[in-house]
Amino acid sequence: MSDLVRESFTSLPTKQQKWPVLLAVWATFFLYGAIAAPVPGVNEPHYLCKSKHFWQPAWCERDFFLASPNAHTVFYATIGGLTRFASFEQSAWLGRAVSTLVLACGWIYGLSPLLFSRAGPLWTAWIFLGLASCGNFSGEWLVGGVEAKVPCYGFLLAGLGSVLRHRWLSAAAWGGLAVSFHPVIGLWGMLAFLFSQGVTRLLEFRRQKRQRLLAAGLNETQANPNVMALREQGANIPTSLWNLILPGIVFGLSALPGLIPVIRLLTESASPETRYAATYLQVYFRLAHHLDPMMFPLRSYLGYALLLLIWGSSLRWGGRTLAKVRFDQIVLWGVVFALAGIVIGWGPRPPRLMPFFAQRMNLLKFYPFRLADLLLPIGVAISLIGVLERTALCTLPRKTWQSWCSHPASVLLLIFVASLFRIHATAETNRYSREDRIDWLDVCSWIQTHLPADALVQSPTNGWAFKWFAQRAEFVSFKDCPQDAAGMVEWNRRLNFLQKWFESNYADQLYSAEELRGLRQQTGLTHLLTDRLGPLELEPIYRNQTFQVYDLQSLD
Repeated sequence: MSDLVRESFTSLPTKQQKWPVLLAVWATFFLYGAIAAPVPGVNEPHYLCKSKHFWQPAWCERDFFLASPNAHTVFYATIGGLTRFASFEQSAWLGRAVSTLVLACGWIYGLSPLLFSRAGPLWTAWIFLGLASCGNFSGEWLVGGVEAKVPCYGFLLAGLGSVLRHRWLSAAAWGGLAVSFHPVIGLWGMLAFLFSQGVTRLLEFRRQKRQRLLAAGLNETQANPNVMALREQGANIPTSLWNLILPGIVFGLSALPGLIPVIRLLTESASPETRYAATYLQVYFRLAHHLDPMMFPLRSYLGYALLLLIWGSSLRWGGRTLAKVRFDQIVLWGVVFALAGIVIGWGPRPPRLMPFFAQRMNLLKFYPFRLADLLLPIGVAISLIGVLERTALCTLPRKTWQSWCSHPASVLLLIFVASLFRIHATAETNRYSREDRIDWLDVCSWIQTHLPADALVQSPTNGWAFKWFAQRAEFVSFKDCPQDAAGMVEWNRRLNFLQKWFESNYADQLYSAEELRGLRQQTGLTHLLTDRLGPLELEPIYRNQTFQVYDLQSLD
């Protein structure tokens, strides 16, 4: 087996041979995303509208969310720059092409050392997307639209590839870029790497010490053959002070553009009460489906328990290379983070009844589950492909290796095609039926054409991508929540204010002109877009079968 493994590594594809695989992986991700999340994807209005406002502050300048501090400045400044010269839809497609290309490059570079066959990364992508089409654990996804985490994961995978090739400076640079694009994901990835390397170094040190005691008087090679074997396989982890400091400097410089905005958010001037309220709103209200483990569905726990069982079993299948061992260590730490998150978040409800509730809540807000959400299915996919490859290497003549590759490729391609059908059937393009969608696009188009650029509109609670389609500022939107503490509290206040206003002023089953005038004075709204709200003692300036637009300025 070892001879076959070495032989397969000596025939790794050249740069010219990798291009077809790279294009295939890129096309795979792009096609899957196009079907799983038709434009605009679930977070594309959030990211691209922020990007447009970043480059053109006068655009929707009265919008509460757009005026809030930026958490993903590097994304807005790079991929988000497409909004300067392209429409939102064009920016989304171009952004998807760019971000999935970064992801595909990182995927190929990061996974190639873990697999023997040239097409291994492509096969792994097909299995991974097949698993992704069945669900996730904490709502994390990799392919489905353009946002900061897509290139972030691409850079993390590129950093993994550099680690497996012992290129520490480039690994630090890729890791820093990942942090710049998405600090939370990037830092979790770097922590998994650092912890895995730290444990490896600690175990190696203990092994050396134990063997020196057992073989006193022998030289290092004789006393520690296991360490020498690791070095022969390339386990040259940097140990000198300079070799540790220089990658740290490279990482810091490449991560700094993304860390500066986050540090500003975390150190903003806000009272302890405001910070406490903001964290509670984030963890147990706005993002509970991502952060509260007791909100995750049972099928997610069962599905990932099965993945964990398969992946854990693969650790005992044998034939793992040193690169695979290192990758599995990183996956393990991602799983450890997620398990710690479950322990931290599990407890009585309401959450305030949990012991050390405030401390646990502050830990949960950093998304401890998202790394395992993706790394575990990737690890399972790599393990399954590894079994196929090792089986072929052990049982087939070298001459028939390439011809054999076509057989699993056909089966795996069918899995990918089946996943496309599944996500097409379950894809949620928006919150409206076909008829309501037509009316929604119609009223947004009318607003964009007829309302002044400085208008401030309140859309329905279930409004979908209002700024994307109407290109006018909103008073508040449930989807668009600021990420600074003061902004979150104000966002919640605005939502509660509107809900109480709508309920309290409907006692006589009519919103009078005087009540609407008071609403305008308290909020600064210029226009009100409604669907079921009413009746109002005010004639709409536009209406279709589903929606009405009211000019509150006419009440002045």
